[in-house]
Amino acid sequence: MNNLIKTGLMTLMLTGSAFAAQELANVNGKPLTDSDLQMALSGTNEGQRDLMLRDPAARKQLIQSLVDQEIMLQLAQKEKLDQSTEYKNGLESYKRQLLANLYVQKRVGNRLTDKDAQNYYAVHKIDFNTDQVHAMHILLSTEAEAKRILDEAKKPKSDFQALAEKFSQDPSAKNNRGDLGYIQRAFLVKEFTDPVFRSAKGQIIGPIKTSFGFHVVKIIDKKPGKTLEYSDVELQVKSALREQAIRGLLTEVRKSAKIKID
Repeated sequence: MNNLIKTGLMTLMLTGSAFAAQELANVNGKPLTDSDLQMALSGTNEGQRDLMLRDPAARKQLIQSLVDQEIMLQLAQKEKLDQSTEYKNGLESYKRQLLANLYVQKRVGNRLTDKDAQNYYAVHKIDFNTDQVHAMHILLSTEAEAKRILDEAKKPKSDFQALAEKFSQDPSAKNNRGDLGYIQRAFLVKEFTDPVFRSAKGQIIGPIKTSFGFHVVKIIDKKPGKTLEYSDVELQVKSALREQAIRGLLTEVRKSAKIKID
């Protein structure tokens, strides 16, 4: 929550926006208004923002966060931290991020209608259910290594967790020995969950390629759930649709860019 407040206050300072509004609080003579509150929530989607503002407890917490942030801001200015190298570098980084986000909002934001979200839900309804799979995985750096471990894991009497503890590149493997527990589709990337949820109990599958590497997965158990109604997952659907639109935009703009990565 405090990160939202920080983002909103930074936006206000950058734009220099100031207009009459209802005063919500006052810190050492500095009024905090309803416009400050709106700015603090500028990084959230419309539905989430409306829910926060309508909920009395959430609104009270937001105002308190604004007060806390203003106190820290005034003290930082008193100590001239706004003249430090760290502040100037951070401000420049934020300006770059803000400008990129404004471009995304211009190209994507206004095109995602309620009808678009409902159509997305209709096509991807399976992604919004409560099915669960108990899975174990081993993360490897290369496909060749993953194929070797897959063959090893499929051997009779092979100890999958021992292999995970020994070979997995997942930092948590030393503690959980590759056991992910029960997972739902929405909690992990589709490249991983799609083949995992299609597989039967007891299967060992792979290699599954994700941005993290190559996975070998053992299906321990499956628990069927139910498909959630659109009204139950509306915000989640809109978030997924936005992510899809942004990925499409990035694919489009990369085609016209000259990119060199050493």
